[in-house]
Amino acid sequence: MRRLITFVSIGILILFIGIGCEGTGNPFTGSQWDVGVHHLSFSRVAAEWSTADNQLILKFDLMSGSSYPTAEVTVDSVTTLNVGDTRDADVHVAVSQGVEYECIAGDIEINATVTFTRLDLTPLGAVSGSIQGMARRIGDPTEPLVMVTGDFKDVIVTN
Repeated sequence: MRRLITFVSIGILILFIGIGCEGTGNPFTGSQWDVGVHHLSFSRVAAEWSTADNQLILKFDLMSGSSYPTAEVTVDSVTTLNVGDTRDADVHVAVSQGVEYECIAGDIEINATVTFTRLDLTPLGAVSGSIQGMARRIGDPTEPLVMVTGDFKDVIVTN
């Protein structure tokens, strides 16, 4: 009987944490990124679907509320995408204060793409996929371009 009560209590706790974090991302979803020599681990990911702009905006940060690292990925025309399609995306990564990188959709040199392995924009839907491309450090155009790679899995979509 004790085990049953413990399991039920844990289930209810997880449910309340999920409800309490609505709109702020899945608290159990992490993401790993490499930006040049920087390896970044994000503990929280949120996906916002702007139906007015037909954009999916992925926001990566730390649950601790720390200012760094953060990343944001914007994918346009998301309703025309299918699983496995690759789409150009704007990417902004802030490693620390003064160390930021960007990729611009459609730019020949600093372009990143997103490939979705899961794309469910329905209520309570989620997205999974990967990001890769080349980025330029903001504020220092003389620095060489760097590779950007990242992944995300089962990120709950809000709109």
